[in-house]
Amino acid sequence: MKRSERRHAPRRPVSVHVEQHIDGHNHRCCATSLSLTGLFMQRPIGSFVRHSSTITLAICLPDGQSDPLWASAEVVYDCFDARLHGSAVRFLAMSNTDRARLGSFLEHHTDGPNRSSAHAA
Repeated sequence: MKRSERRHAPRRPVSVHVEQHIDGHNHRCCATSLSLTGLFMQRPIGSFVRHSSTITLAICLPDGQSDPLWASAEVVYDCFDARLHGSAVRFLAMSNTDRARLGSFLEHHTDGPNRSSAHAA
């Protein structure tokens, strides 16, 4: 099965601030693609140990609301290059209110067409 076929929802290219909460520490990331079922985020290479594939995310949408979306997510893919650590995650849990807000954002977001990338979630 090709990676792109594992997705359950179309991805939108974005540039959205995400706080990744791991073992009591916050790690600032930038989501570069987003869907109703997951996202791909990157952050500068740094040292941290993740003891579980389950993480908590605070996703700051540029939709005029100050509160972030909160989601529990599972890391399904990690990749590294000389400068960046990328992670694809699949959402495990999100409130109905936050899921509706995410859906509305994705429906109205016009920063580019639907696209597939090599990162799955």
